Amino acid sequence: MNGILIRNLEPEDALEAAALEQRAFGTPWSEKLISETIRQALDSRRKELEAEAPLKLSFGAIGAWKGTCLAGYLFAMIVAGEGELHRIAVLPEFRRMGIAGLLMEAFLSWMKERGTGAATLEVREGNLAAVSLYEKYGFQEEGRRKDYYRNPTEDARIFWLRKL
Repeated sequence: MNGILIRNLEPEDALEAAALEQRAFGTPWSEKLISETIRQALDSRRKELEAEAPLKLSFGAIGAWKGTCLAGYLFAMIVAGEGELHRIAVLPEFRRMGIAGLLMEAFLSWMKERGTGAATLEVREGNLAAVSLYEKYGFQEEGRRKDYYRNPTEDARIFWLRKL
C-alpha cells in the first residue's frame, strides 16, 4: 500500500502504541501491558532465531506506519499451533485506507510461517467494520460470550479461521 510500512513493534514504540490504544478502545490496555506485550514478541523472535524453529508459544506485535506516525497495530499469539488475535487498532484519521487489511495479511503470514493451522478472535457485537474485515479474511462466527465487553456492555462474537 502506498506509503504504509509494516514492521514488528519494538520497545521504543510502546508509548506511541499506548496513545493509539487510548484513542481506539473504550477499555484500553495500559502502557505497561502494551510494553510487556511488545517485549514478549521481541523475546519470541529472539528465541525462534536461536532455536531455528517456531515456538509452541509465540507472541506477535506488528505495527503500520504512515510516514513517522504509528497508524495501526496488531497484537497476537500462537499457542500449540493455534493463533489468537488479541488486538487490532487503527487511528481514526487513517481508517478506511486499507491499513487494517495490511495488518491482517501480516498476521496471517506470521501464523503461516510458524505452521499455525487455525486462528481465533473475538469482536464486539456492534463492531460491524471489524466483523466485515474478519469475514473478508475467511473468519466465521462460531460462538458468543454474553455481556463480555464493557464501556459499553456488549456481547463478544467469537470467530475462527479453521484452515490457513
